[in-house]
Amino acid sequence: MNTRPDLPIVSIDNRAGGRIATEHLLEQGYRHIAHISGPLGWWDASERKVGWQDALRDAGSQVTGQNWELGDWSAASGERAIHRLLDKYPGMDAVFTANDQTALGVLRAIHQEGLHVPQDLAVVGFDNTVESAYYWPALTTIEQDLQKLGCTTVRELVHIIETHQKGETAEAKNIFLQPKLVARESSQARPLD
Repeated sequence: MNTRPDLPIVSIDNRAGGRIATEHLLEQGYRHIAHISGPLGWWDASERKVGWQDALRDAGSQVTGQNWELGDWSAASGERAIHRLLDKYPGMDAVFTANDQTALGVLRAIHQEGLHVPQDLAVVGFDNTVESAYYWPALTTIEQDLQKLGCTTVRELVHIIETHQKGETAEAKNIFLQPKLVARESSQARPLD
């Protein structure tokens, strides 16, 4: 996962988060799951996309240019991207967005199209922002424990500084904190046809 083994990393396991989001949708009965990524130059965004791809491939689904769109973390990019996906991926029944802000734009666009969440299209975000519980419908999302991330980062930084003060070299550790699913109304089980 680390492209620079000489540098310590403390991060959320974004790849696992993308996988968890997609597997949740699969477990709920959705089979045509699109993705709106963040900017792929961002490591977090590319790892979330890879997690989505891994889960789909493991479920026997194909990943193509038809079932994903590039976003920029904003609600406006989510709104634009879901319109493009609705045009090019008409069988889509769910979408995993790279963050909750993008999901907000998706929810708005779906409503404007006269569609319903989750009956016509389920939505899962990433971040578990405080507001995501108040989206309509309340957004299923992947939670990152940012307090734990900050505390772990500070602890590791203090360890590195103390080790260098002793004239020693600190080992470059890679610590990936596990995200968790917060299931809400936007991804309830797909109604049986």
